[in-house]
Amino acid sequence: MRELMKTRILLICGLVAVLFAGCSKQDGSNNNYASENSGSGKGGSMARFAISGNYLYVVNSNSLLVYDISDPAMAVPKSTVAVGWEIETIFPYDDKLFIGSTTGLFIFELKDPEHPNRLGAVQHFRACDPVVTQGNTAYLTLRGNGTCGSPNNSLMVYDVTNPTQPILKNQLNLKGPYGLGVHSNALYVCDGADGLVVYDVTIPLYPKTVKTIKDGSTFLDVIPYNDVLIVYVKGGVRFFDISTPQNPVLLSEMLN
Repeated sequence: MRELMKTRILLICGLVAVLFAGCSKQDGSNNNYASENSGSGKGGSMARFAISGNYLYVVNSNSLLVYDISDPAMAVPKSTVAVGWEIETIFPYDDKLFIGSTTGLFIFELKDPEHPNRLGAVQHFRACDPVVTQGNTAYLTLRGNGTCGSPNNSLMVYDVTNPTQPILKNQLNLKGPYGLGVHSNALYVCDGADGLVVYDVTIPLYPKTVKTIKDGSTFLDVIPYNDVLIVYVKGGVRFFDISTPQNPVLLSEMLN
């Protein structure tokens, strides 16, 4: 098993190096870094673009831009959809896009992939807002320190069974969260210099803290990739074995 993990890491190291090099989101800034996304929702929670099928979805400060990329040599603009203000992140899951802003969460459906349709939205206090989704549950981290405008730092849990009316079900305090990711029955939240927090989400709406990984790093974002957790830290990338999802085991690292 460990050898298989190492093989997978070697295959994706080059990709991750390209994705994270020169595109990193610095502490307290509004710049973004790019990360891999697919229709299955694999990607960093702080990304500003997502790929679903043959379409690329990009968010700017107030709009969702749609491109046809069925021909990789030429991206064809298809539509521009107004979303809101101060849009920060986008995350694909099944046939939906979950878009985070400094003031709320927007949910769009992709039945017509060239013209995403807004299903619902929720508002919260002003804060930085990455989001990931699994099943009927959406997880958001709100970081209020720095330039994000609110003293609150939280993990917010929404029931999105009815995407037109997301319901806040839970809120957990954190120190200064950034990105997050979910894999099987585990939720991984980057709490900055306070470590990588691992939650048990066997009961999705009610996460329970399992452990916190602290090694002196500032944890910024994660991508669950099969049984490997790719963790973006300030200064590089770390790889964890998550074949046992709630017990990440460090495999290797690439540091600047």
